[in-house]
Amino acid sequence: MKDRSTPDAGKLRSLVAVVFALGATAGLARAEQPSGSYPASDMSAAEAGTLPAAPSQAVPSSSPETKVAGASLPAPVVVTPPPASLVLEPSPPAPSPSWFTRPSLTVGVGEAARRWAVTLYGFVEADLIYDTTRSYNDSIGSALVARKETYEGRNGRTQFSIRNTRLGFALESPQVGPVKPSAVLEADFFGHQETPPATSEVTYFSSPVLRLRHAFVKLENPYVNVLMGQTYDVFGWQNYFSPCSLEFLGLPNQLFSRNMQLRASHTFYATGAVSLDVAASAVRPAQRDAEVPDANAGLRLSVNGWKGITTPGNVGTVALPLSLGVSGTVRQLKVDGFAPPPVQHSNSATGWGVSVDALVPVIPAASADDRGNRLTLVGSFVRGTGIADLITSGGGAQFQTLPNPGQSSPPFVYTPDIDNGLVTFDRNGFLHTIAWQAFRVGLQYYLPPTGRLFFSGNYTQSHSGNLAKLFLPGNSEIDLLGTIAHTSRYADANLFWDVTPAARIGVSGQYTQVNYLDGTKPHNIRGMAQTVYQF
Repeated sequence: MKDRSTPDAGKLRSLVAVVFALGATAGLARAEQPSGSYPASDMSAAEAGTLPAAPSQAVPSSSPETKVAGASLPAPVVVTPPPASLVLEPSPPAPSPSWFTRPSLTVGVGEAARRWAVTLYGFVEADLIYDTTRSYNDSIGSALVARKETYEGRNGRTQFSIRNTRLGFALESPQVGPVKPSAVLEADFFGHQETPPATSEVTYFSSPVLRLRHAFVKLENPYVNVLMGQTYDVFGWQNYFSPCSLEFLGLPNQLFSRNMQLRASHTFYATGAVSLDVAASAVRPAQRDAEVPDANAGLRLSVNGWKGITTPGNVGTVALPLSLGVSGTVRQLKVDGFAPPPVQHSNSATGWGVSVDALVPVIPAASADDRGNRLTLVGSFVRGTGIADLITSGGGAQFQTLPNPGQSSPPFVYTPDIDNGLVTFDRNGFLHTIAWQAFRVGLQYYLPPTGRLFFSGNYTQSHSGNLAKLFLPGNSEIDLLGTIAHTSRYADANLFWDVTPAARIGVSGQYTQVNYLDGTKPHNIRGMAQTVYQF
């Protein structure tokens, strides 16, 4: 009998091979279709990864998109039978963005190296505040707790405020040669404004005045970065080491300052395991009559592979490396003589300060999105004299009354050409800078599993070692002993919850206490609730 199965089997094998080859070719064609992502020419480097995910290509559910693993196949494709190296496998899923991802509000014109862009950022904030005394406005700052025997010290106060709402613009322009220019303009609503009862409460809370926070131009290049304008000072490496709190920064006794400056900086080994930041700046002098700008300088060492989750203030949660910063400031103070007008001479003094700051990831994180069960310690120690304007302290120090041995009527009044709290005169007319020592420590714990719920706690303290020596009991200024404080303490506990990537709510309890020169130690307890919408 003739065997008919042999030619039929050969035809079948050839047919299968042709169908298989056609299917593979169709698969290659689908794999080379546009992915639907945004063109690279439409995005600057700063925007990469911030735009919404592009829609995926429509593929029938019965025919999942496939690709050929390995090298591309030569054409035409003739495979009989299919080799074992030809393997069909599903495309890997596109990485989904983190829950915390929030695209930036950026508008740009031009393409690639000729692109101009502006990013709108900031937040809308609403605060509900209750204090057990009438010591503070919405911000505590360097204000002192009202004394126990006063009416303000025995009665509480409730305030609703939106003044910490913030608006900023980050601007980028084309790079020219090695120079990359950028600028920042940022404002809030804590502008200079009379407080009630000098102005109505409706005006103060409902029509707050705009205040400039940051306004600077930055020129970056591979050798040295130059910044000119108003921003945080190099002294204290602000705001890299800022605490996390619902209370408005700076917290009482915190090194916190923004000034007009000319700064030069450079990062050594920026892509290495350990990097070193070096910066120096000439800063707007604390006293314009001093003639000489303040000088700041600092070093910051970072271990880049050991990152911690931190929130400077109440928004902007980021991952920063383990860092240790050392910085200093020096300034000249030249004060009009402590004498009746017209003043004919001046007294000079030197102010200085040293700050040591640290950020320690106790339980480190892989990235800013890796927040669950992460613990970070942030601390600072500062010591100096004539620097009360750089620390939210000062103790309410002021100049004593000008001596009036001739019993002139009305008595002569001394008009200082410097802000209160930096220097004062003793009873013999000698000028002294006022010394301060302050420290703070703060913990931030981001709860598992996601870190959307997190806790922070802070303790700060400042003390002046010479205020009590400058204002002695029994002299003609005995009344100042009850208005000047040589020690201040602050503690808080804060709980935050990220409701959405844009909305965050929180509650806080805060305790403040001051030690007046006459020994009185009043305290205030503040409760605070807050809602923030970030954009």
